[in-house]
Amino acid sequence: MKKTYCTLMSRRSALLCGVVGVAAMLPSLALSQDGFPLKPIKFYVPFGAGSSSDITARVYAKVIGDLTGQSVIVENRSGGDGIIGARAVLGEPADGYSILFASNTVLSTNAAVRKSLPYDPLKDFEPISVLEVSYAALAVPASSKFRTFDDLVQFAAKNPGVLNHGAGSPTYTLWSEWLMRLLGVKVTNIPYKDSGEAARAIAGGEVDFAVTAVNPLLPLVDSGRVRILLFTGEKRHPQLPNVPTVKEVGPKGYEALIYNAVAVRAGTPKLVRDRIVDLFRRASSTDLVKERIKAQGHSTFFSGPDEMHKFQVAEIARWKKLVSEAGLKFE
Repeated sequence: MKKTYCTLMSRRSALLCGVVGVAAMLPSLALSQDGFPLKPIKFYVPFGAGSSSDITARVYAKVIGDLTGQSVIVENRSGGDGIIGARAVLGEPADGYSILFASNTVLSTNAAVRKSLPYDPLKDFEPISVLEVSYAALAVPASSKFRTFDDLVQFAAKNPGVLNHGAGSPTYTLWSEWLMRLLGVKVTNIPYKDSGEAARAIAGGEVDFAVTAVNPLLPLVDSGRVRILLFTGEKRHPQLPNVPTVKEVGPKGYEALIYNAVAVRAGTPKLVRDRIVDLFRRASSTDLVKERIKAQGHSTFFSGPDEMHKFQVAEIARWKKLVSEAGLKFE
């Protein structure tokens, strides 16, 4: 994993490179130090059942439950681009028993695109760790005349604003906008409530293309309803061996990196936070977690609190700059 992520040269990947090995440096904290947890823990997932965050939360719930002997409950609080779930955690005591299990949109993107966000991901929450990373893909309907990524780019360049793209969240909108700006072309954004809905919109021919998570696309590829033209990872996706990477055919410096991470309410006692960090560190190294995350086409990735914070700060700054330069409106 260290070799894989440290070969990525952009600033955001460089931040992630520094976190590999943090797990080995963190001390293992004995349960008897603070008694935590003495009752069931709740993971708040701000997306629906079956989402990437939900799947990952459930495997960690199983492992951490086994490690602590306490029940770990996964509660889905979807809606509002993750805002409902984030606020649910803030409505609970800052005692470590309510943990936010979220992704880019909740922990980074919302702060960059919304003027009136009812929470601050950097001030209202304290980071525990990034837990997994994955990449996205650019897909078109199977009926599309675009057979390659270059076909789409050339048409978009000659016909500015004609093509539209589906976006399952503000994060996906920004990925598409960033890609098109690097290519020097303009397209129209069509928002959807999540990546699954955006994938179905591609399959139904409602949009010309979308940059979105890979997992919702795979069944549609298998059924012949969707064609993928580009994968944003450094190496080809194991289930999409014929799809070129952005490194092969895309613009330099582009990477649509998806992450899932955990955080607790600001003000949670340090001893409890340290215990939670240690629990996730230990869980991330188990075979069950590694196997389940790999089955999604993702990679287990433990950052620890400090590097997660740095990564969030860099992501928010990146997206604020893009929103300002592109004049994007999200509210």
